[in-house]
Amino acid sequence: MKPIVLLLVCLLVGSAAGYAIAVRDINTPNDFGAITDPSLMWKDVEIKEDSPMAVVEGGSVYAFGRMELNSVGKHTFFVKNEGKQELELTMEGTTCKCTMADLKEGDILRVAPGETTEIKLEWRPKAYQEDFAQTATIATNDPRKPTLELRITGSVVQAVVLEPSEIRLSNMAAGETRKAATKVLSYKDADFKINDLKVTGDGADLFTVTQRPLTTEELESSSGALAGYLVQLEVKPGLPLGTNRNSIVVDTNSEFAPELDISVVSFVVGDISVIAIKKYDRDKGVLYLGKLKQDQGISTKLFLIVKGSHRNEVSIKPKQTIPDYMKVEVGEPESINNGNVRKFPITLDVPEGVPAGNYLGPGREKLGKIVLAVEGHPEIKEVDIFVYFSVE
Repeated sequence: MKPIVLLLVCLLVGSAAGYAIAVRDINTPNDFGAITDPSLMWKDVEIKEDSPMAVVEGGSVYAFGRMELNSVGKHTFFVKNEGKQELELTMEGTTCKCTMADLKEGDILRVAPGETTEIKLEWRPKAYQEDFAQTATIATNDPRKPTLELRITGSVVQAVVLEPSEIRLSNMAAGETRKAATKVLSYKDADFKINDLKVTGDGADLFTVTQRPLTTEELESSSGALAGYLVQLEVKPGLPLGTNRNSIVVDTNSEFAPELDISVVSFVVGDISVIAIKKYDRDKGVLYLGKLKQDQGISTKLFLIVKGSHRNEVSIKPKQTIPDYMKVEVGEPESINNGNVRKFPITLDVPEGVPAGNYLGPGREKLGKIVLAVEGHPEIKEVDIFVYFSVE
């Protein structure tokens, strides 16, 4: 009997201990987060009859086939609201350039019931790939499709080649006219033709671009190219000091590369240069102020260094600021280095209480800008200083 009594006592003690542990676990916070039982965590999304409905006409995947490495791909997706309430679309992320009605990232695009909007994707392959893909993810208020993934797929081939792949114009004097060229070679199509050429970017009017077919002798020296053109570029004086980035857009008859993009990078040096107390990138011509607070503002100094035979005739005046609440003052110049150099002090102020704004780029057109007018120099008429900052 004693062993049976002992066994019963052990069972009772074990049950009591198990109950105590269970009560403790129930009342103790879960250090690993909330309960993850799907039956407790997930609920059915209510879809009302009048909910918005996002429909991608023709499908959310576009197969472009094959394209050339240096070409630019473009496609427009059409999204229709087939619901009864207003559809809201917001860009969440993209691996390519995506445009929704010229809205900035984070803005909401509103589509009325029955209306259709365009979402444009543009991509530029950076390497040869058999399986190339890019996506854009759009958040929606459609309960059926909280996100839309627009996708382009295809392959990147080597049908048209640029030699060299970009044009670089280094150490150009401010008053210099410079010429350069690149070859556009077709290895798959003997009837390859260039239909049109144009230069894009700041100061595009200073560039002249022409083309001519390559001679038989030139093609023979191009490792088996079936057709090709020499694209010739001439740039006239007038580009701002520092690094300038432009592109030659080439329209062709090639199915692989209907549009080519030839990068043109020029670095202009001259008798006028900029130094600053804050970080200043001389190559890019960018002053970095960083993130500013609305209730603080900032004041900083820069200096224009003027040398050369016209230094004593040069005068500097503020011409424009973007945004216009930036205040610029040019002080009296000082002669240094035994009179061989003149230094103009420049004060830049961003007052407190200015509107919130983002001037962080990435392109120059999205940065702040100071334009200084130059008088007394035969070649340099303006100095542009781009300003990288935001106001929060």
